[in-house]
Amino acid sequence: MFCNFAVACERTLDVGEDNASTGQVKNSVLQVRTRGASGDGATVVYPVAVYVFEGDECKASQTIGDEGQTLNVALTEGTYSVYAVGGVPASDYVLPSVSDALTTSAIALQEGKVLTDLMTASAMVTLVDGGANTVTLGMTRKTMLIQDVTIKKVPSTATAVTVTIAPLWQSLTIGGTYSTTNGNSTITLIRQEDGRTWKNNGSTYLLPPCSQPQRECEHHRGRHDKDLYLQYQRRTGGGI
Repeated sequence: MFCNFAVACERTLDVGEDNASTGQVKNSVLQVRTRGASGDGATVVYPVAVYVFEGDECKASQTIGDEGQTLNVALTEGTYSVYAVGGVPASDYVLPSVSDALTTSAIALQEGKVLTDLMTASAMVTLVDGGANTVTLGMTRKTMLIQDVTIKKVPSTATAVTVTIAPLWQSLTIGGTYSTTNGNSTITLIRQEDGRTWKNNGSTYLLPPCSQPQRECEHHRGRHDKDLYLQYQRRTGGGI
């Protein structure tokens, strides 16, 4: 198994109000842009959900749709923490609202959706009254990519082969940390023409292991055989 840790013209999007107004005039502007982290060589995956916090309180949330877009957020003077999560379309993920968002809030998958390539970034910025400040967030990859899983010399009587990878983190937070341990992912393999080689069909994104990963491989002898033909569990630091 090969794991790849994957971690134009310009437009602006103005965000003039947040949901926690204090009555102060928002005459300062925070401009937010994104790029791949230096040395990472990664292309930013869009859309990017941006959350702006003052202390523990979320003041604004907006989405950067593509690399040509700059986000303008109207705020009062002060010091803010800016967090971004890339690769989270609303059609696939449940994004916390401004009123509910915490830095520890999880970005959850919509029902029936599968994990995609995810990236995060964060920065702290200070705004003065009537001024503007630009922050460019260097996005880093937070997932691993399972590209190829191949098991050879499987008994020809096997009718199904799966590989389960565990324990994995189950979710990513607004603040860029992982949460909820002991997740797992099961990859179904497909029999190849020689009858004894089984391979996965397509790549799979996973969150990283929450501790030293284990793998379980199962080969089933026949549809009516209740006994497991082969099951093993071993420590692994590399591929299958």
